[in-house]
Amino acid sequence: MTHLHRLNSLATFTGTVLAVVCLAVTATDFVHSGEPLVTCEHVSTEGLQKEFGHDRAYVVLNLTADLRSEFVWNTKQLFVFVNVLFETPTNAASEMVAWSSIVKDKEHAVMTLPALRPQYPYAITDQGFNLRGRHFNITVAWNVMPKVGALSKRVRTFAGFRMPADYDNR
Repeated sequence: MTHLHRLNSLATFTGTVLAVVCLAVTATDFVHSGEPLVTCEHVSTEGLQKEFGHDRAYVVLNLTADLRSEFVWNTKQLFVFVNVLFETPTNAASEMVAWSSIVKDKEHAVMTLPALRPQYPYAITDQGFNLRGRHFNITVAWNVMPKVGALSKRVRTFAGFRMPADYDNR
């Protein structure tokens, strides 16, 4: 056997062992089921404005989450985001991200945000003038990003709120 054959055999064996270890690590994620505590509620609507061709709403939410149970030895980080969902006559389903954050370790996985305002300037916007009196739902979702394996997503949906019936141009 030549040196190239031996090197090829060693590389193949090493690659096979690494692939089996990665599959075993990924399999452990299917056994784990975290039980995070998450709540999100609507606190107030600070304004519903009629602007150039669309409505825009400014809402305040209360988010509390304990996501420490999602961290296991294979978890790299969590991507957490809050969505506001609603329907209008022009859009059957609208989903807008109001807030997002990356949680890199278990120590930062407990969040208490009592006056959470949209992180993005156009968080709740409609392409027409249909937000008045509209019912909204709130979802808190998080992607579990593992060191090895497939990304998984978990979602909690909360009873929503109703927008004011009239515009408020503060």
